[in-house]
Amino acid sequence: MKMTSFRSFTFVSLFLLLGFHSSAQLTKIDTAAIRADLSLMDKDSLLKELKGMLDSSGNQKSFFSATVSVSNRLFSSTNNAFNAQQTSSGAAILPSVSYYHKSGLGMTSTAYVRPGTSAAGLYQMAFTPSYDFIGSKSMAGISYTRYLKTDPTNSFATPYDNEVYGYFQMRKTWIRPSLTLGWAEGSYKDVSTIPVSVRGNTIWVTDTSRITINDFSVIAGISHSFNFSDVLANGDMLTVLPQLSLIGGIQQYNSTPLSRNMGYGPRSKLEDLGRVRERYNFRSSSTTSNFMLQTAAASLNLSWYKGAFSFSGGYFMGYYFQSATSSQWAHIFNLSVGITF
Repeated sequence: MKMTSFRSFTFVSLFLLLGFHSSAQLTKIDTAAIRADLSLMDKDSLLKELKGMLDSSGNQKSFFSATVSVSNRLFSSTNNAFNAQQTSSGAAILPSVSYYHKSGLGMTSTAYVRPGTSAAGLYQMAFTPSYDFIGSKSMAGISYTRYLKTDPTNSFATPYDNEVYGYFQMRKTWIRPSLTLGWAEGSYKDVSTIPVSVRGNTIWVTDTSRITINDFSVIAGISHSFNFSDVLANGDMLTVLPQLSLIGGIQQYNSTPLSRNMGYGPRSKLEDLGRVRERYNFRSSSTTSNFMLQTAAASLNLSWYKGAFSFSGGYFMGYYFQSATSSQWAHIFNLSVGITF
């Protein structure tokens, strides 16, 4: 599959998804139900904070939100299907600021800070404009994220440069089905040292290639939200949101040599694939995979709200049907505190 065909397919799929939802936003809606539903659609931007679009009377309003998170979601700010493909371990601190207009338009800026190591500091930024629809029977939205990296060779940095994410969820049934589509693409320099034999002596030389990645994901999920009020204080709310998901998708990569070293020719396809898999869980043995069912996942999100303040935690566990690494399990967590104003 060519890169252009891959991109056309993914963009058409995303916009067809949004076409499923044509109802206008409501002037008055159930505040508690919306808070729970938005918490469930945890895009890892600040969609959860869209609860602030509703004042005490249920009317929409514009608002700012600031959040600080600790998480091992390193590849994507919106899509855990992509985060489940990372091979790096460790966590980052993610401070973010967002603005949402009452029309549904929003903008989020997120910084990625690596703490407590010799490479500590800001290594990545994400900028995410978005648009969300809220209806009485369903909700849907789309977002675009641009990633800027201070050091693309950093193993913590995402391999993606651009990402598009869309979701659709039914709201009326007790068990609520949802569908999300995601597409991401980007490139990074892969730098390694290799042994080369010169006149019987072994020397180490630098080998550099540019790796280009395209990813498309489909997540079908079912969930239910359990809501409790006045748990720790009068007027607070706790939501417990379990979800079961099946994840499918297409993966594609391409490797372009940037350096040629004496006594060492181009990498073999097997060597290229091995280098890619050190950073990115690519499942196919060829440069482009067929569409396949990749992962079964279970997630649990807990959110506590009191006025403008919120605390939330989330855990995502995925099982790879075909893993390129020694482990077939992915574990992703997030802890955050936020304020809406």
